[in-house]
Amino acid sequence: MFRIGYTVTTYVAQYVLPVAALISPKLKDFLHQRKHANQPLKGPVKFWIHAASLGEYEMALPLLDKLAPNGNLEDILITIFSPSGYTQALKGKYASRLMYLPLDTAANVSQFYHDYAPQKAIFIRYDFWFHFINEGQKRGVDFYLVNGRFRPNHFVFAWHGKPYLQLLKRFKGIFTSDTKSAILLTDNGVAAAYLGDTRFDRVDAIAQTATRYEDIEQFKGNRKLLMVGSSWEAEELLTAQLLERKLDNLAIVIAPHDLKRANEIAHKLHEFSPKKYTEGVFNASDQVLILDTMGMLSSMYQYADFALIGGGFSGALHNILEPAVWGCYLSFGPKISKFPEAQEFVDQGFAMVINSDETWVKQLSHLLASPQECAHLKQKATDYCASQLGSTARIVNLMSQPV
Repeated sequence: MFRIGYTVTTYVAQYVLPVAALISPKLKDFLHQRKHANQPLKGPVKFWIHAASLGEYEMALPLLDKLAPNGNLEDILITIFSPSGYTQALKGKYASRLMYLPLDTAANVSQFYHDYAPQKAIFIRYDFWFHFINEGQKRGVDFYLVNGRFRPNHFVFAWHGKPYLQLLKRFKGIFTSDTKSAILLTDNGVAAAYLGDTRFDRVDAIAQTATRYEDIEQFKGNRKLLMVGSSWEAEELLTAQLLERKLDNLAIVIAPHDLKRANEIAHKLHEFSPKKYTEGVFNASDQVLILDTMGMLSSMYQYADFALIGGGFSGALHNILEPAVWGCYLSFGPKISKFPEAQEFVDQGFAMVINSDETWVKQLSHLLASPQECAHLKQKATDYCASQLGSTARIVNLMSQPV
């Protein structure tokens, strides 16, 4: 019954969506992009990697680097569903092997397998498309899930998700990024193994190639540095409260999530005489620098002792692995239920959830006055991230066995 209903729904959707696009500019753009999107050269591939959006694609990059050594791309095909993920991934080195995942209709799925006939399919985190997986399993494709993350309320454990649970039971390998997910799947009859999170390998590789900025080094001088990364208003208000303490041994760099807000931030913090990076007139006598340019944030964390990461007050926490790998003491807002790594960092002792503005201000003030304790907490972050490396090699080793 489920299969009939799903098949009918996806079939009808391909005709309904163009009509709906007439009144939805966003949907119109979505369909237009797909119609004029990249189409990789057809032919059988060894590995098909699917990522829902940009975040999942970032998780896949360490795998791609190992599956396609020396730029040998003919063995791989990459599909992405989200326009935001697709447009960003198209700028990278795997662009020629990238395409939108077609709508999950029976006809599209059949054409996809005819064109590319993958031997192994690697799904990142989630985004389980029933026809693609079911038809692939019928054709003998080995399916793998990488960086899987499940909670008890995940739809596959509900009554309406049972057909998907059956698909998961037929996966060749399910590799989770946390132990709780592996236990939860096993308790529901799905074989799974905790092999770690490939994102740690990804951020470590980024750190190895980080750009040095002499002007930032000079700005920091001998002070400690707070990096306010991907900030929104909540994080900037916290920063203002910290600045009111007039801490002489602290420099602050603010990298807003929306660069268009740089002037707004400068105006709100005007009493602290902030400087904008693009103006180029800042030095160690300044305390606040607004990073109003793209592409620098991941490298900025190498200079940071503390990192206040945006999005935690809205439930959309930004990347906390990038600062952690550099040994930053982290802080973020309390809405982190969808980000288990945030709670793990707190449990490990090198991060704090901000439930009280005053408590946060006191904690950073305390660490600034306690250099040995600060160094100890920073080392905890470095050691923990180092202990999480190597999941990509373990996963690829298992998947590279003969079909």
